[in-house]
Amino acid sequence: MKSVRGMHDQWGTALHQWRWVEAQIYRVLETFGYEEIRTPVLEHMEVFSKAVGEDTEIVEKQMYQVQDRGGSSESTPEILVLRPEGTAAFIRAVVEHGIHLQGGVGRYFYNLPMFRYERPQKGRLRQFHQFGAELILSAAPEADAECISLLDQIYKAFGLKEYSIRLNSLGNTASREAFKTALVSYFGPHVAQLDEVAQKKFHRTPLRILDSKDEKIQALAKNAPRIVDYLEPKSLEHYEAVKSCLKTSGVDFVEDPTIVRGLDYYSETTFEFTSELLGAQSALGGGGRYDGLSERFGVASFPAIGWALGMERLILALDQSGLLRSNESLPVAYFAPLGKGAFEKLYGMSVDFRRKGISVAMSYEKEKALKWQLKQADRARAAFAVIIGDNELAANQAIIKDLKSGQQSTIPLNDIEAELLRRAPK
Repeated sequence: MKSVRGMHDQWGTALHQWRWVEAQIYRVLETFGYEEIRTPVLEHMEVFSKAVGEDTEIVEKQMYQVQDRGGSSESTPEILVLRPEGTAAFIRAVVEHGIHLQGGVGRYFYNLPMFRYERPQKGRLRQFHQFGAELILSAAPEADAECISLLDQIYKAFGLKEYSIRLNSLGNTASREAFKTALVSYFGPHVAQLDEVAQKKFHRTPLRILDSKDEKIQALAKNAPRIVDYLEPKSLEHYEAVKSCLKTSGVDFVEDPTIVRGLDYYSETTFEFTSELLGAQSALGGGGRYDGLSERFGVASFPAIGWALGMERLILALDQSGLLRSNESLPVAYFAPLGKGAFEKLYGMSVDFRRKGISVAMSYEKEKALKWQLKQADRARAAFAVIIGDNELAANQAIIKDLKSGQQSTIPLNDIEAELLRRAPK
């Protein structure tokens, strides 16, 4: 039996590294005042088909579907899906629980697994993990700058430097409609040069052609119209204000008219963080404003902006940069009893120490030789071994051995706790 393709087990050092990365992100999110929210793994299909877009790859090809059993024998089984992305599920939760009616700006984040059926490759799995941050109920350009600054601060918290922030604006509905018309006119004579996917996008959502990773299409798109030239005055004013806020915040960025994002709900500000450390799949994270998304869930439009970062990709980038660390919690001491009497003594002490928060490991083999015990101590990666045999027990003493230097000393049994606390890494 093996794990499902594109879904990985996590354990050992890799998992400890993962937890270290999470801890650094949590710390930054807290300094910005973001509160955690968690949504279910299973959602109704409409949550994503209405929000993300019927003709997106996520909805057409990538969602894992689960047939619900239904409430009764007469009812038609409903199709549920494993959550493929976080924003639509977040807004569903906001609307369902009236979070948007509580007043004031809302700042939320999530750290959740997502699921998409696609070809597994480096940094792209079928079960992947995202941190997402969402800011609702503020249409101010400062809110856009805050979200971008937050993601920038997260990467900087690791000491990561090899990335760039690519910024664009999709404008409001009128801006996008005018831009779509211009794109159709531009790409129309070149439709035959587009691949099958791009031709499909041309007829449905021509903006997404700009998001293509195909080199031929990218070359063709270099001379395509730029959406900034079609922005309504209000959208242009907002975009200029966002750039001004970022400059004031000391956040470097480059303008990139091809950043359109792949989902239907984006409007106004869009952005991506990219890094050459990841190769062809260069996106570290990204997001944008999605003010009209709430209308698709049956309530009046309210402003919102957010982003998501891929944990797997971030860890790859940190590893490539030599910045990946671990918060692995190792036992301070390994108790090595030599004989039944010593075992009973150390067993009682281990129970007491653990209750006091002192980390110890111990074998429950009562008759193993010292060489075997020390091998187990090395395997546990303990800092010290506490050794008691018949002689030590009779003298009411214990040997403490530094497993790194090899130095050892004899101390009274009653002093073990104080000695371990003194030697434990701070």
